[in-house]
Order: sequence, then structure tokens, then C-alpha cells
Amino acid sequence: MKKPDRRTVPEILQHPRWDPLAATLNMRAVTAPQLRVLDDFLAFIEGRRIASIWELSVSDCLSFDAGYRSANRLRALKKAMQAVFPAQPAILVLTDAIRRKEAQTRKPAATAPRRRKLRVSIPEEELPEHWKSALADMAAGFDGDGVIAPSPKMIPTYRMKLRQLACSARKAGVPEEISVGAVKAFTRDMRGRGLAAATQLASFSALKKCARYVGADQEAQELLSELIRRAEEQTRKAPKKKYEKLQKTGYSPVAIINQADDLLKEAQALTCPCAQQARRNTAAALALFSVLPVRLADTRLVFGEHLSWRQGRYELHITLSKDDETYDAEIDPRLNVFIDALILRGCDEAWLDQMRNGCLKSNRPLFIRNDGVGVGYNYISDCWRSVFGTGEHIARTILHTFLGIELGAAGTDMALAANGQKSPRTAADYQDQMVAKAQRLQGQKAFEDMVGGVNLKLFEFT
Repeated sequence: MKKPDRRTVPEILQHPRWDPLAATLNMRAVTAPQLRVLDDFLAFIEGRRIASIWELSVSDCLSFDAGYRSANRLRALKKAMQAVFPAQPAILVLTDAIRRKEAQTRKPAATAPRRRKLRVSIPEEELPEHWKSALADMAAGFDGDGVIAPSPKMIPTYRMKLRQLACSARKAGVPEEISVGAVKAFTRDMRGRGLAAATQLASFSALKKCARYVGADQEAQELLSELIRRAEEQTRKAPKKKYEKLQKTGYSPVAIINQADDLLKEAQALTCPCAQQARRNTAAALALFSVLPVRLADTRLVFGEHLSWRQGRYELHITLSKDDETYDAEIDPRLNVFIDALILRGCDEAWLDQMRNGCLKSNRPLFIRNDGVGVGYNYISDCWRSVFGTGEHIARTILHTFLGIELGAAGTDMALAANGQKSPRTAADYQDQMVAKAQRLQGQKAFEDMVGGVNLKLFEFT
């Protein structure tokens, strides 16, 4: 039987390994049991001749804890290390080891995880067979009923709209086909969900394309055309929701970056590691994509693949998902702090160079959860939505608004380049909006100059 370890703190500190730390050790921050575990761990790594924290691995931590069933000993070790060696990268390795140990000792789930319940669509495998065949033909590039196959990137949208149409038809008790009854049921469901006119327009347009491709009932196609016409009219009349959300952003990337900087500072004051990492991620998501507003599909950046480090600044190299064009950019060094924070994950800046090199060599995702796993597809938009109530796509509008008003047509060209956009229609639409807004601002300024020192009470009407 192993003899119980009852060493006191003074007895532990008598060992030469503690000589460099004895003068600075905060005894109130660590307990005797924690210090015993830490001393055992230091003796363990000395025995393995691990001379650098960069050589420490998860397997080393697990080997140290071999023979113990729970992760309690490793948790005590972590608390001791946080007190004695604060903000060291070794704590991240130890944290990963604790997760591994917990996973090994966790009881298997009694039942399989529940499948997410679909509310507005049906599973793809339940689609009618002729719709499945049509989608397969689209993917293969075949024409359907005299209609050319759509772009491969549009097919997921068509598939989803067919799943939603089938769901509405099923709820209404009508056949699952593109018919007048099914389209009416689909329309009722969309309006019942309070979807914006622009969203309804996109849905009707996608269904109309599918209806033409499969040679659906002519009356159903005519109904879809009428619904598209009405939705277009409503879209023109209704103010775009994105402009309502725009007010929360301060109308400029500078305002967003300032807000991101506040979030990054808040992360330091939090005590929960998960909350800290989430706040860092949100801060970086706002700051980086306010000036690099690429599409959501292009936001899953990876060190060494999309992000590189050269001469004191980060460089971005991605292939845009929409048109496969190259998008290269040098990131302003003033934004380095946000990427650095995602690298350090709470560690001291003294370790930044080594940790950055490790991320680049290992091709670590830029955005990861506290457990080191990469974030999901919609994560960046969720970060924006948590702050501004809308997704990351609003960043493109912000950049167009900011540069278009400040620089006119040249600003619109710069915004198009930054956004990875090249459509002449997009350029014309944004330029028209920015010219109108600039004229309003100029009119307001002219009015202010005209009234000058005039008593403004003259303009207060009751």
C-alpha cells in the first residue's frame, strides 16, 4: 500500500526544484494538497527528462495520472499550476488531458441522441422519388423539360425549398407535388412564420425554377409567378430589415472594431473558460469581418492554409466559395490583437511567438471552442447576431455605406473589392443608395449652415 503523502508546504519547498520560485510563490493561492500534486508532477516530468513545456503532451499528463479512475487529481494539479505558473501554455495541455480522462470514465449514454425534430421541412430521404430524380439530374447538369440545369451551388437551396413544400403539403393533407394546393399551403406557412417579403420572394423564385424544371402543373406555375410579382412589389415598398439592424452597428467598421475591443477586454474579467473563449471569438469575428466581409462560407479560416504570418502582420489567402476567385489581403496590424488572443487563449503574451508557430504548423482553425474543437458553419454569423441582432452579411452593407458616403463611386469600388463582389448590378444599386444618402447628408449640412445662429425655436412646430 502506498504511504499517504502528508508533507507540509515548508517540507515541499525544501527541494531544490522550488528554489527559483520560493521568493515569489503566493502561498495563499495554493493549498498543501494541491502543492503536493504539483510537486509530484514536476518530479514526474523530471524523470521523463521533459526539459520544455513545448515537449509536454496530453499523454504525459495521462501517464502521470495512471492508476486513478477519476480526473480529480488532474483538476487539483490544474488549480495548482494556475496559482504557481499562471497563464502558461502547459495549462492548456493539462486541460485537454482532463477532458480526455473525463471522456474515458464517463458512462456511455443510455440511449442514442435524439434526432432533431423538423418543424418546417421533411427529411430529404422522404422526398417524392420524382423530385429526388430531378435533383440528381440537376446535380449531373442535365436539362429538365427544356430548362437548363441550375448552378451546382443553387441546388441545396432548391432541395431545401422542396423539403419545405412537401412539409406544408403533408400538413395540409394535399399530395406532395408542385400543385396549386401545395403552393397555397406553403404560402400560408411562410406568412404564418412572419418571414420578410424578400425571403418569401427568394422561396417562390426557387420553387418556380423547380416547377419549370420538372414540368409541373401550369396553374401552379402561374400561381408562383403571381406570388413572385406580389413579393417583388412588397419588397420594393417594405424597408429592408438590414437597414434597421444597421443602426446598431454605428454605420462604420471603426465603431464595430471599438465594440470588439470592449468585448476582448471583458473576456479577461470573466472567470468561466468557456465564456472567455466565446467572448474572444465574438470580438475577433466582429473586428476581422467588419473590414474583410467575405461570405459566411469563407469564414472558416485555418492557420497555415488561409492565414499566414509575415513581417509583423497576418495575411489572408482564400478562394471565394461563390466564384472560386482568389481573395488575398494583408490584415491591418492594429487587428493583430484579436488573432493573437485566439492563439493565446488566456496565456501570457511571452509565449505568443511559439504558440503562433504551433498553430501555423498544425493547421489549427482560427476559431475554436474552449475544448479546442473548431466551431460550426454558422458560428461567425451567430457571433454577429448576438451583438447586432443580424448575421455577418450586414458587414458588407456597412462597408458600402461607410466607403460610399466618404468616397463616392471610388468608395463603392473599394467596398466591392473588399467584399469579393463584382456584379455591375450590385455596384449600381449600392452607388445609387450611397449617392442618395450623401445628398441627404449634404442637404442637412447646408440647412445647418443656413440657419447658423438663427433661433432654432422658430422651427419647433406644435
